[in-house]
Amino acid sequence: MKAMKMSMTGSMRAMTVAAMLIAGAAGMGVLTPAAAMAQVKSVADVKTMLKQELPANALEITAAMKSAKVGETITVRGTVAMSKDAFVENRAMFTLVDESTRKGCCPPSDNLPDTACDIPAEGRATVQIVDASGKPLRAGLSGQHGLKPGAEVFVTGKVETANGTDALVLTAISMHVPKAPLPTGFFAEKQPENAKDVSEARRAGTLKVGDEVVLRGRIGGSKEPFVAGRAVFTLMGRGLKACNENPDDKCSKPWDYCCDTKEDILANSVTVQVVDAKGQILRTDMKGRRGLKELSEMVVVGKVASADGKAVVINATAVHAVQ
Repeated sequence: MKAMKMSMTGSMRAMTVAAMLIAGAAGMGVLTPAAAMAQVKSVADVKTMLKQELPANALEITAAMKSAKVGETITVRGTVAMSKDAFVENRAMFTLVDESTRKGCCPPSDNLPDTACDIPAEGRATVQIVDASGKPLRAGLSGQHGLKPGAEVFVTGKVETANGTDALVLTAISMHVPKAPLPTGFFAEKQPENAKDVSEARRAGTLKVGDEVVLRGRIGGSKEPFVAGRAVFTLMGRGLKACNENPDDKCSKPWDYCCDTKEDILANSVTVQVVDAKGQILRTDMKGRRGLKELSEMVVVGKVASADGKAVVINATAVHAVQ
């Protein structure tokens, strides 16, 4: 540590040691995804690792902590720790924490706690970006490429350290940083009760602006039921059958309900959106999160934002992916 001559808090020092001793038990150096890292020579080059498309089926940190094996490539999702030591000074390393252990919600930078050590070890992972020689870049990442305390980040990387309980270090191969994170706890682990099918709710004709609702349906209604880059999707009720439920139908995109009229599709669907405190739709994708895809069954909790007799829009406050 002498050669580094850096002033660090205890957790920053631990993160740096973790990177230096990766795979130490096997007597090996850092394993490097050479092809991905060959062009990364500075923090500016990190932009080559950023992917526009949200990676599907990312693991939450606590789940990855239990299942990750050294040497394998995995994708995880988390938020950068809300602490001053979330980023290691002068090293391309940061702490990614599980949503369930996240502390605070975007406090001003001058009010951040000093350390993320109060977050349980099983809920935080260390992410590093290395150069072609396998060493962490000698530059900090805070404020770079959308990375900051509280930022939601999807990381695909090689597992360097994992013990199945409270240690996980990843060397990033690619990253996706949404322009806006979903609200904490947006994905409900337990299925909300008393959900009403979308078609049933639409037929009743009682949905009014401001009503709190719990609706169940499947994602579909068009060839592209997810809006790219926005937290918006269409939820279909069981009043209509998806094309693959019709005998002998060979539709390549059964979620588009092309066997039905546009009028019937509209009458059996709602548009679901996630908005911020100002009512603006969040700039992030929904497709791929928790495995969401076309025809995924969902329960949505929210409030009716508009209902004009033809179309209904729901501002979602929580969703549950039905298994």
